[in-house]
Amino acid sequence: MASIDRPTSPARRRVIDPRLAIGIALVIGSIAAVVGIVAVGDEGIEVYAAPTLLTVGEKVTADDLELRRVALGADAGAYLAVADMPEEGVIISRTIGVGELVPRAAIGDERGPRSTTIVVVLTAPLGATVSEGDTLDLWSSPQEEAGRFGAPTVITSGAQLVREVAEDGIVAGSEAARVELLVPRRDVARILFALANGDALAAVPTALAIGG
Repeated sequence: MASIDRPTSPARRRVIDPRLAIGIALVIGSIAAVVGIVAVGDEGIEVYAAPTLLTVGEKVTADDLELRRVALGADAGAYLAVADMPEEGVIISRTIGVGELVPRAAIGDERGPRSTTIVVVLTAPLGATVSEGDTLDLWSSPQEEAGRFGAPTVITSGAQLVREVAEDGIVAGSEAARVELLVPRRDVARILFALANGDALAAVPTALAIGG
């Protein structure tokens, strides 16, 4: 007997339930939101913190400190970051407590224990070729009596010009100049004595910075 071919039924079309689509969209949105929150929370920078009490004059390197990733916002530049740490380390200039972030204002370089800055008034202006960073010898002529001064002597050698200090009443080309110098600490007493005595001070360059 011949078989009777039955017509095949058309394939059923799959219809996506709108509720399922909404649910998938909500899941994707939730994942994106979580990723966004994590990304925002990871926008901090790595700065150094003190694992132990750090005291004035102590030299520390990156190995002596611990790193923390923190979000500091506008205060980010106030603390010692990885990129700011010199290879030779830094000198602590004020006590930093355990766990405290290391402020940039609390560190200095190796010159700190040996050098300091002081502002002096010169009786003659600096030469036009002298610029910041140049090395100077500071000469002093002791005041012996009104209008008379003794033979000049060097009271500090190898000082470095930090800057010229502007002051009311002192202008370019006048007979005096006020300057900030980086000097050895051992010479501070002599400089202060010369200032207190009203000695005539003059700064003579020993070397000029390149481009000066």
